[in-house]
Amino acid sequence: MNTAVRRSLPIFLVAVNMRAGLILIGPLLPILKEEYNLSIFSESLLASGPLLLFSLSAIFMRRVNRLGNTNQIIFLAISVLTLSLILRITGGVVPLFIFSITLGISVAILNYMLPVWVKENNKENAGLVTGIYAAIMGTCASISLAITAPLASASSLSWRLSMFPWIAIGIISIIYWWLKMPKSSTPTVVESEGSFWSNPLFKNKTAWAITLFFGFLNMIHYASATWLPTILLTKDFTLNEASATVAIATLVGSLLSLAVPHYASRSQDLRGVLMAFSLLLALSYLAISIDSGWRLVIWVITANIGVYVTFSLALFLVIFRGADAEKTKSLSIMMQSIGYLLATTSPLILGFLFNVTDNWNTSLLFLVALSVLQVGIATTAGRREKI
Repeated sequence: MNTAVRRSLPIFLVAVNMRAGLILIGPLLPILKEEYNLSIFSESLLASGPLLLFSLSAIFMRRVNRLGNTNQIIFLAISVLTLSLILRITGGVVPLFIFSITLGISVAILNYMLPVWVKENNKENAGLVTGIYAAIMGTCASISLAITAPLASASSLSWRLSMFPWIAIGIISIIYWWLKMPKSSTPTVVESEGSFWSNPLFKNKTAWAITLFFGFLNMIHYASATWLPTILLTKDFTLNEASATVAIATLVGSLLSLAVPHYASRSQDLRGVLMAFSLLLALSYLAISIDSGWRLVIWVITANIGVYVTFSLALFLVIFRGADAEKTKSLSIMMQSIGYLLATTSPLILGFLFNVTDNWNTSLLFLVALSVLQVGIATTAGRREKI
């Protein structure tokens, strides 16, 4: 096994559970709507709430960093994540919402810390490692999408049964990190003075371009993850067919995201590759909005290729553009806090547009417009310069 890959096995295990427990809410929305009589707004809030916590938690990240070194903070986060998955299935709609919030906080911390871990432990292979852990997140998300609907209908436990695999993986992760963490020599990153609001990167044009690129991308991703199964139902797909289509598309996109950052890292200028995959996003969602039948499977796959490859590249930009571990952490906090704050709005906006137009095809043009904006911002985000 490649030394770089073996050295990064701890974060690969963490990456398994960083998206699955969140993204499975999309296929479950029709079931949750029926069980709890949820409104469109409540469904959107359930999907976007964790994203809001992704962004708001950035304000407190410097305090979180004082809890220990990078490994200790990651261990704390995966413990909270697993506990949240367990408690989310213990009651009715209130625990579902409350522990979705704590789940979002724990994933937010992991979002911030994994690029820092790579910078501290494996920066010479950053492209390869980033591609692998991003691919693992996406692949496990696709598995989650594929098995959620069948598990939800497999027993009287309904949607709660779909959480069980990810609870088990979370417990395994906790045990692994508890056993391995004391042996780690990961250094503690020295924090600079000042609060989140005094981040000097707020005055950096390239940092803002990377942040907005990430924000537009996640607006597209989370709006699509929330509503695409529902949209496919209106195009004569069954729930299982819709879930399987999204799952296959997510898997294909994730596997491609494994390789692209590794090869892209050989170039100092990433504008071309960022623009190309962003354009693929725009064309794919346009096709989904105007087409029907079996061809929709193709368009959903190409859309997910665009999403997951650009997501992997955005994570790589944080590591590649950061001059050192401290700058990497500051850029990671800025990009993900503001980026996910933008992403919280998109499920709500797409749901609102459907309420106004009563037409998902028209509403999807919102995602096309975001993709076009992403193409434009890529011209700055992909430039060759350190931050």
